Amino acid sequence: ISLACIGIGLIFYPLAVLFGRVSLGRFARAAAPAQVVAFSTQSSLASLPVMVERAVDELGVRRATAGLVLPLAVAVFRITSPVANLGVAIYCAHLFGLEPSAGQLLAAMLTAVLISIGTVGLPGQASFFASIAPICIAMGVPLELLPLLLAVEVVPDIFRTLGNVTADLAVVRIVQGGEVETSD
Repeated sequence: ISLACIGIGLIFYPLAVLFGRVSLGRFARAAAPAQVVAFSTQSSLASLPVMVERAVDELGVRRATAGLVLPLAVAVFRITSPVANLGVAIYCAHLFGLEPSAGQLLAAMLTAVLISIGTVGLPGQASFFASIAPICIAMGVPLELLPLLLAVEVVPDIFRTLGNVTADLAVVRIVQGGEVETSD
């Protein structure tokens, strides 16, 4: 799950370069401070002030754009959540020896997307059951393992947050488009 979240975060580097028209080095330098906050706090919300500052100062995003897009992205654009939550449910199914049908997997995917949009952006430990239990139920997977997995949720949650913060910064740069705000 951690590797999946890392992969999702890495996908947003070339997306920022291609669609946000910013160099890879510039994007990486702009993202690094917000990623440090994300890593240490496991909170996109705690990373928000640094994201706004770096988007404006380093990525040339207008303050108004950063002030609108980034809080919205933190609230509803948790790009790593559907994949990570679905991964936990599939892992539980595997441990129970269950083979979900294609219909169950499709229902679980849809549930994972809707849950990621509809749940509050709290650290993974706080929203773990509310996020993963409905996906398990959609797949017919028992919930008994979830309390045990909560004990190790800290590590994947770090990488979920890193991926989300990286994606949020790429999105705000992409929304800004090719225009670069200069303060000269």
